[in-house]
Amino acid sequence: MPKKVYTRTGIAGDTAADRRLLDVGIAPIGSPVAPALTEEPSASGDGILLQRNEFLHLFFNLTSTEPTAYYTLQIWWYSPISGRWHKGETLTINADDVSTIEVQGMDRIYVQVTNVSYGADANTTLEAWLGLVVPV
Repeated sequence: MPKKVYTRTGIAGDTAADRRLLDVGIAPIGSPVAPALTEEPSASGDGILLQRNEFLHLFFNLTSTEPTAYYTLQIWWYSPISGRWHKGETLTINADDVSTIEVQGMDRIYVQVTNVSYGADANTTLEAWLGLVVPV
């Protein structure tokens, strides 16, 4: 039977900037700024609590002066059963993408930037937001 749902933010805040899950930027190759890769989760409190939702949406905004730029993201899931973080899906983001993921039974999500591909003269940024899908 179909359900009616609404999507609410997984991160509280007054503005879209306050509610971001990711905000990573890359300067041109050769500049003193290193690529914005992120670390794996390590503590049980890392990431965002999923609050027993069945599905979530990840919304992305990629801005780049290089049309072929992309980011590779590793999704991590925390389970209180094992007390560990586990590797999940790997996503390639190359536009203003949205991903829908079933998360029933998962406790926390962590998004790690593992690779960035962009041209030598490109400036690129990736923003992401977490939407929790709530049945009504």
